[in-house]
Amino acid sequence: MGEFILKDMVSRAGMDADFEIASAATSSEELGNPVYPPARRKLNAHGIDCSGKTARRIRKEDYDNWDLLIGFDRANIRNMERCFGGDPDGKLHLLTEYAGRPEAIIDDPWYTRDFDTAWDDIYEGCLGLLNALIPELTLDFSACRERGELYDVLASRMLWEKDYGRNLDALYDILTGLPHLGRSFKILLPAEDAPCRGYAEIMAQVFEDAGAEITCE
Repeated sequence: MGEFILKDMVSRAGMDADFEIASAATSSEELGNPVYPPARRKLNAHGIDCSGKTARRIRKEDYDNWDLLIGFDRANIRNMERCFGGDPDGKLHLLTEYAGRPEAIIDDPWYTRDFDTAWDDIYEGCLGLLNALIPELTLDFSACRERGELYDVLASRMLWEKDYGRNLDALYDILTGLPHLGRSFKILLPAEDAPCRGYAEIMAQVFEDAGAEITCE
């Protein structure tokens, strides 16, 4: 679930080329099996396709081949340390660290049967991970001509939830408390003659009013 949630986030934000994402087991029980059916149904309910995925086990060479290796519970971390012979480069992390809960774990829904909570916890961790990896998010309004196009950019790049509003009040609420991608922003404004130029400048002011770090060009 983590692999495909993170891949979906990266794809929606238009950053597929910037990341390589995969998952592997730290034990041998499910090797070669497809994604567990309830997990697959949960992903499908969010429009995410995981067809073709089968489980493989981590290998010693994975440590050198990947920049980060993320575990969902402490058994994952212990198993990875055992496989890799330690963690000399500090690559091993719990996903919950990136959600600001370093002492927590993600409970395996294979045991709990609670795939809703698993989804929420994984989503929160993946969003936090991306925010840790992306020091500045570019919002490119340069080709926009209408207000709706500005919000299309925001919704895509900042990973807005479907029920988020598309107005300045909603933007302020998102920036001050609702889950979103981006902590620091580079805003590329529309052309001077674009009908939405003035509105984009007001948007930029909302970012500042919300306490976000921005630069405008």
